[in-house]
Amino acid sequence: MNSGPYLFIFGLFVIAVGVAWILTGGPGADIGFPSPVTPTPLPVQEPTAGMATPPQEQGTLPPSGPGDQAASTQAQPITTTVPVTTVSPTPQPTQQISSDDIKLHFMDLAFGSGNAYLERWNVTGNNGRIIISISAGDDSDSMLLSGAAREFNSLSQTSQLSEMIKEGMNGNIVIKFIPGEGMGDIAVNTSDSLTNHDFQINGSTVSEVTPGVVYIDEDLKGDQRNHTLMRSLYYELGVTGETQKYPDSLFYSGVNTNVNLTYVDRGAIAILYGPGLYPGMTVDDIRRIMYIQ
Repeated sequence: MNSGPYLFIFGLFVIAVGVAWILTGGPGADIGFPSPVTPTPLPVQEPTAGMATPPQEQGTLPPSGPGDQAASTQAQPITTTVPVTTVSPTPQPTQQISSDDIKLHFMDLAFGSGNAYLERWNVTGNNGRIIISISAGDDSDSMLLSGAAREFNSLSQTSQLSEMIKEGMNGNIVIKFIPGEGMGDIAVNTSDSLTNHDFQINGSTVSEVTPGVVYIDEDLKGDQRNHTLMRSLYYELGVTGETQKYPDSLFYSGVNTNVNLTYVDRGAIAILYGPGLYPGMTVDDIRRIMYIQ
């Protein structure tokens, strides 16, 4: 019996089976083509107590594009803004006023009306405080005088005015309101002192200033009343002169109703009641001290 054809057929069968195993991933697939290995993820370590957490940099942003590659990776410093409290400045004059202007203004106010000597209160009693009292005035008069005393005290380095305005006739400076028709009956001794003076409006006397006592027409109203009251008070305090240079000054020589001290007025009052000056000084005495030509 010839077995050649059977062996041939059996060989083909063996070859066919081997090819089938290779195509279906049988044991032959491991030869030269290892299956991919899936990596096992490492366990995540949870932070434990006592472990320091690395500080995170603030202000560093990852680059978002080609143009951001040059961005600095260093943390940006934190800038603290401290609010600044602005103090409101002292009101300044609308025109430029120099120290020499103030000195000359003082000379006009202190040595006006032809007087050759300085008129100024030099209080030795009442702890150096000048007491003001008012007779027959109203509440607005007392309030104005109290405010004037407070402003004067902020300027004077010597005498001080009591800010408590008294009623009656028992002050160092007495301000008495009387009927207008009685103003002509006030006797003024002009030879006694330059503190004796009268203020007039349209030829009518509205204020008589005598040493220690001021008489004011009670019929005055509004700013005219307030101006006369303030002007008379400062005349009693030694401002016997006036100015033609500053129309807004309380001491302007022309007709006006100015009530408040201006910047240059305040400077002149500060000199008048500053240290180193005293009643009775002459113009030459003042010029030498203040270096005024």
